[in-house]
Amino acid sequence: MNQNLKQSNAIAYLRQLCCLGLDKGIVIPEFLRAVQTVIPSGSNTFTGVDERFTPSYHLLEFVPTEFDEVTPLVVSSFYTPERLSRGANWFRQHQVCTDMTVLDESFYESDMYNLVFRPFDQHHALNSPVMQLGKPVGMVALYRPCQQKPFNSNEQALFVRLLPYVTHALHTVDGKDIQYSENGSLGMMIMDTHGTILYLTNEAKNLLALVCHPVLAANACVKKNELLAKLARLCRDLDTIFRGKDAAPPAWSHTNDRGRFTFRAYWLNKQNNEPGGLVGMTIEHQEPLVLKILRAMQNLPLSSRQKEVALMLAQGFSSEKIGERLHIKLTTVKDHIDKIFTKLDIYHREELLPKLLSMDSSKPVIRIW
Repeated sequence: MNQNLKQSNAIAYLRQLCCLGLDKGIVIPEFLRAVQTVIPSGSNTFTGVDERFTPSYHLLEFVPTEFDEVTPLVVSSFYTPERLSRGANWFRQHQVCTDMTVLDESFYESDMYNLVFRPFDQHHALNSPVMQLGKPVGMVALYRPCQQKPFNSNEQALFVRLLPYVTHALHTVDGKDIQYSENGSLGMMIMDTHGTILYLTNEAKNLLALVCHPVLAANACVKKNELLAKLARLCRDLDTIFRGKDAAPPAWSHTNDRGRFTFRAYWLNKQNNEPGGLVGMTIEHQEPLVLKILRAMQNLPLSSRQKEVALMLAQGFSSEKIGERLHIKLTTVKDHIDKIFTKLDIYHREELLPKLLSMDSSKPVIRIW
């Protein structure tokens, strides 16, 4: 695939992603990850702001595996009324900002840079506000390390063209029914019967962070102590069951802005049958099915219309319903389906979803917070 076609497909994916109707907590981190394919960058962020550009919450492209209590204090203390005013004045005249000294001439000597930006190679920045009805509601920021070149004018122009789609994604109403993929990322923890975590995999550490801090804000969805209390209860229920008494099944499912997380506890027996067994706790993170399908189709040799048809077909829509939704004739729908099957080397619609899910090899970039 040539570079121009690859970029065109990547831009189409970003636009389609923002039009899926999913919650911003799912769409925005995926956008920040995927935008790197068209504008090389890393450790990208989205910050919710008010009319004065005061930050209220943060969505990250990377996973905050170790939530540092000091970092939010540094961030909140940096955005003084004076600095916010300087930023607001800048954006009244410019669409983007690539110079952090606009906010503070000594920015690269500040705690904000040395304690928050520098550990993640956030040196060169490309910032722009997300506007709704003429008022700022968020700030998208892309970053590059010091040894790379700053963002050029072409990248800045492309960035600005993509921002209206981020605005569209923010309009999504929470609470929409979502069909989740049956399979997802899996992590494992070893715990004692009192709920103390003894060992855990890196994947489990990442998933626990997403449960505790789906959005970095003062009112995070689930606090760590609340989560640990839930897991301890699962361990006690499992222990009760293995002592022959009645207890609830040792499983718990939690849904937040980053997806659905299912915890299941299993009894681990010692090989020598000594008392004091341990508990194996699995964590599975399930993403919305529509997101996994769209991601899998990103680089497939399908036209834009064929991808629309394939997306609906994989979700179980009938040919008639696809025609109604896309305002095309039934014969046209069937022609698109035939071409999709030919290009993907399948023969029945039941083969489409497994084929697409097998192609979704994208993983979020994991960095330590």
